[in-house]
Amino acid sequence: MSNGGDRILQVNEQDIEKMNTLEDLAKNMAGTAVIRDADETIGSNFEKVDESVAAILVRKNSADGAVRIFGREIRNVVTGPQEHGFVLVCVSEGEHCRIFGTPTVRYFRKA
Repeated sequence: MSNGGDRILQVNEQDIEKMNTLEDLAKNMAGTAVIRDADETIGSNFEKVDESVAAILVRKNSADGAVRIFGREIRNVVTGPQEHGFVLVCVSEGEHCRIFGTPTVRYFRKA
């Protein structure tokens, strides 16, 4: 499994407070216009993420779990009380994402 290189971006606390900056980051990563969901959501174990999602903001310091992207390579973001920070993960065309455990995420959907 890979950490994803340029497909997983560490996001600083100041950017979390500026939702427009987050949308711009997600748009640049995904290569398409995106609209962010109004609220964070708590994922469900083994949940398959809808194909309309182009990027996901993952709160690493949330419940134990993971956000995993399946494609040419597998990218994995681990969450849990011992983790820190936020990451933005891109879900490219032809890839799919699954949630393990119950991490807190915010979806950015294709516009």
